[in-house]
Formats: sequence, C-alpha cells, structure tokens
Amino acid sequence: MILRRPYAFLIKHFKFIHIVLFALLLYVITRANNMLTFFKNYISANSNIEVISSNYFSYNIIISILFIIIFSLIVYLLMRYKKKPRTLYILIIIVSLLSLVSFIYLYRQIRVLEVSSISAREIRLLRDISRFNFWGLLVITIPVAIRALGFDIKKFNFSKDIADLKLEKEDNEEVEVNVELNSESIKRGGRKLKRELKYYYVENKLFINIIFGIVLLIIVLIYPFNKYVINRNLNENEILKTDYFNIKVKNSYISERKSVSKNNSYLILKVDLKANINNYILSLDNLVLEGKNNTYIPSLKYYNYFRDLGVGYYQEKIDTTNYKEYLLIYNINNEDKDNKLTLKYLENNRRINLKPVVIE
Repeated sequence: MILRRPYAFLIKHFKFIHIVLFALLLYVITRANNMLTFFKNYISANSNIEVISSNYFSYNIIISILFIIIFSLIVYLLMRYKKKPRTLYILIIIVSLLSLVSFIYLYRQIRVLEVSSISAREIRLLRDISRFNFWGLLVITIPVAIRALGFDIKKFNFSKDIADLKLEKEDNEEVEVNVELNSESIKRGGRKLKRELKYYYVENKLFINIIFGIVLLIIVLIYPFNKYVINRNLNENEILKTDYFNIKVKNSYISERKSVSKNNSYLILKVDLKANINNYILSLDNLVLEGKNNTYIPSLKYYNYFRDLGVGYYQEKIDTTNYKEYLLIYNINNEDKDNKLTLKYLENNRRINLKPVVIE
C-alpha cells in the first residue's frame, strides 16, 4: 500500500487553508458583533427592547470555533515541522477557546433577560465581556485575512510565507507499506510503528496531549459526568440550582386529610425558595410531580387544608436575599402513594427524589 506524506499537500494548499480559516473567523466575528450590538442597544434603550436569545447564538458558532481550532492546530504542526514561526496559531487557538466560553456564558445571560431583568452594573459587565470577545477575534482575524487574501503582497511579503515553508522532495514522497501477510514482517512493522509513534509523540507532546485532553473531556464530562454527577437526581435537603431560582425540598408528606374520594391523597412539599434574579415569579406548572404512570402539577386550592404545616406559595415574587419556606400541594392518585415519587423541574429536567412521610 502506498501512502503519501501530508506536508506537500498542506504547503501547496496553504493559502486555501487560510481562506477557509478566514471565512470561519468572519462568521464567528459577525455573530460576536451581533451580541455586542445587542448589549449596547439594551443599555441605551434602558432595557426596553425585545429579547430573543436564539437570535444571538446557535450551534453553528460552536461548530465553527471547533473547526477554527482544528485548522489552526494543523497549520501549527506544519509550521513546527518546518521550524517556522507559529505564534499566530497558538494565539488563534487560545482566543478561540476563550471566545467559545464567552459565547456560552453571554447566551445564558441573554436567556435570563428573556424572562427577567439584570442590574445595570451586570449589564455593563456583560457588554464589556462581549466587547473583549469581539476585539479578540478581530485581532486574530486580520493576519489570517492577510495570508488568505494576499492584500498588497509585496508589502506584507505574503508570497514569502509559502516560499519559506521550503517544499522539499521528501514532503511529497510516497511511502511504501508492505501488506503481505508475513508474521515476522508484521512483528517488525509493529515494532517500527511503535517506535515512530513514540518519537512523534515526544516531538508533538504538547498538542497531542491537548487533543487527547479535549476528547477525554468530551467523553468524561458531556455524557457520564453530566448525567451521573452534574445532573444527577438530587435528594431531599439538597439544593436544585437553576439560572432563575434555587429550590430545596425540606420535607415531604402524604395525607388523606379532606380527600375528595377514596382514590386520592395529597402530597405536601415543604420547600425553601430563593431567586437568583430580581422580580422572579415561579411558574408552578414547571414543577411536575412524577408518579409511576401519572404526572401532577401543584394546586393552590388545597393550601387551607394544611395551614398548620406552613404557608402556600401563591406565585408571588421570590426573595433574592434569603431562602423563604413555602408549601406546594399535589392532588395524587392513591396508586402512586407507595411508588417512587420524583419532583421534576421542566426547564432543565433536573429531578429531586422524594421520601414522603404519612401524616393525618
């Protein structure tokens, strides 16, 4: 089997790679400018503008930034192999990673603005983060644009960028790999491959570790860690945190007090609530009780039955400074009394496992 070394291909398509890189950066910087413009307009309009978070963020931004990092890493390795300046590509990778974090953080804050308000000081901070994101991307886009589009070739010496890479015969040579099924040959080839991989790893240890670290982070964090640690089911007396409020189930009870039929009971939750944003009113429809085959939402009309246990939540504004105790009451079927009961918050699908105590 004949394999061709990749360096000749990369050198010959050096300009095209930068054109693709420039196009991706141009898209991302355009979206960064949209986000910066939003915060400027929000401040100048004294918060009196329509907020639609989906207008300012999409998965295309994440995909574009990941491709920017991949292309920059490829060119970095080429420049490293050819012993040429590579600082630009290190900067592109660093700025791109910071930009990705900024986009995600700013998007989460815009989502908060869709349903509530944020203090003027925090808004100005978000604007400054957005401005830093935009200008950081602009700074790395300019040299990439020069290499991609070749503005004023003599002045910027763009043609020398490619010439300095020194396309050599060995970069384009073909490597013959014997695929004849010979056990001794396979063993020798395996040892040789192991040796070459080891040398290659030593020479490119930093960026290989970065690549493996990113892959490992995706595998470990995004699925099992996200499912079993970050988004695990909580228990009573543990705090469920959201962007808008925090809730803790202190106690849960089951009672047949004043039940409307022999087939129903009441599940009473004693909860602590604290808002993370000003003027927040909790939508009770988002706090769903899950039984074996049924789901329930809280009802306000049963609070008077259990005034001895506490005060019901009547959808008033939640305090942002201290936790306050409220009751939530669900009218449930008796078939669910002895089954597993879980409180689910619909906005982020987090759950709290309940262990209700039977009372009169």
